[in-house]
Amino acid sequence: MILVVGGTGRLGRAVVPLLVAAGQQVRIMARGKSQPFPQKMGDAVELLRGDLGSDADCRQAVAGCSEVVFAASGFGIKDSSPRAVDRDGAIRLARAAAAAGVRHVVMMSMPGAAADGPIDFLRCKAAAEDAVRSSGMDWTIVRIGALLEQRLEIMTAPLESKGKVPVFGSGSAPVTYTSVRDAAAVVVRALRDPALRNRVIEWGSQTLPAHEVAEALLARAGHGSIQRVPAAAVRLLSVAARPFSPFLARVAGAAAWEESGAAAFEFGPARAEFPDIPVTGLQQVLEASGAPGSLA
Repeated sequence: MILVVGGTGRLGRAVVPLLVAAGQQVRIMARGKSQPFPQKMGDAVELLRGDLGSDADCRQAVAGCSEVVFAASGFGIKDSSPRAVDRDGAIRLARAAAAAGVRHVVMMSMPGAAADGPIDFLRCKAAAEDAVRSSGMDWTIVRIGALLEQRLEIMTAPLESKGKVPVFGSGSAPVTYTSVRDAAAVVVRALRDPALRNRVIEWGSQTLPAHEVAEALLARAGHGSIQRVPAAAVRLLSVAARPFSPFLARVAGAAAWEESGAAAFEFGPARAEFPDIPVTGLQQVLEASGAPGSLA
């Protein structure tokens, strides 16, 4: 049995079908709040409604599992936080998994994860990485860039409602994105390939500045314009919004970090080592999403 924590999220929804197609038994753990809890998915998938804030739920989730994929994140959820999910929840789950005899954990993380990282999300990811490294289990840390599909969805929503695509800062800083398809393929590979045990792998799909992403969306839609939010305003918002909207503050903080250029990373060596894993770039994601305005 393979446990997928965050199995209703964007990445989890891509990983689970791949595992089922490979003949694996899968248990999904999710709260069922930020994303609808799925209907019965067949005999190969067990659904468990659980909270990473609960020791009992974590113990129940890992019981009988040989491997765990931690694909949950609190960054983009308004009623949660990276500290609750990406740090404390990940540590709690790792401890429960080790106690239950789980053999291998695949932990999703992000390039730049460090105890002294410039934003809280990276510090939380570093704590989660440390937890699995010191757990006594085999581990794989998969560091991915911002999910391309998620970023496109965020930028498309205002285009549909206001005719504007937001670009924070100059829009010229390079950002490495990872498509959901590529990230899911790496996770599945990590579960079956001993070459990915007890190591960190950084996986990107394409590096682009925000203005190129925005222009591609506008070209696809055939209407609209770019709405630029000055870098100074982004930095101010990352501080001023904390008392009334921690979610908005951390999004602005991440945007300010991207403006520094630190969100771009080198993924060529990993690609060269595993050339059979797919590469899905911006145009492929847009073409696969169907009609203009839809990124489902």
